[in-house]
Amino acid sequence: MNLKSAFTILNLYSLENNPLNQLINSITCLFPLNDREISVLKDNLKTFNTDPESNVIKPLSIADSFFFLQKGVVRSFYQKDYKEINTEFFFENEFFTAFTSFLTREKTRLCFQCIEKCDLISIPKAIMDTLLQQDAKWNILLNTILAKEYIKKCRRESSFLLLDANERYHYFLKQFPGADTRIPLFHIASYLGISPETLSRIRSKKINQIDLSQVNNI
Repeated sequence: MNLKSAFTILNLYSLENNPLNQLINSITCLFPLNDREISVLKDNLKTFNTDPESNVIKPLSIADSFFFLQKGVVRSFYQKDYKEINTEFFFENEFFTAFTSFLTREKTRLCFQCIEKCDLISIPKAIMDTLLQQDAKWNILLNTILAKEYIKKCRRESSFLLLDANERYHYFLKQFPGADTRIPLFHIASYLGISPETLSRIRSKKINQIDLSQVNNI
């Protein structure tokens, strides 16, 4: 085996055992990464694990990173008058942060909290800014993340305007298959804008097929 072949095998082995591999695969679905960029990611990104109910982003903080969720479920919520109002759920292979704070450098009122044990990667804004300066292709990643979030928020808004509580629940199940087995029902009820008791009644009823195209086709 020559030196070049040995280096190639070592490099492939290193990549396969890289804790960032899941993130790198998600990025390379959008555009290719060179060795230097992979090295920058390996040297500057932080991987960490959290327990359920751990806060990833706290209210009144400035979001100076965004996160890649390798495993687990995260919720975002506002707290008002001792009541938590869920705004979004995030699952495996999704990016999240308090995007308004991330873009404006203003403090956020949102809290991002783990529902399950989570494996996360933190991507500092400073590193993303450096990568953007070096190659505009990184705009593809940011634009993809922001576009997905925008569509999710538009569809959630439309579901409140066009669907009743029963239809919103079934639209939620269609959006997030299996989420009702991973997320406590009181959190789902908060996200849907209904009481836990109303959600229990909805879940106990048999339901006919619902046409939800009016939400997806906005």
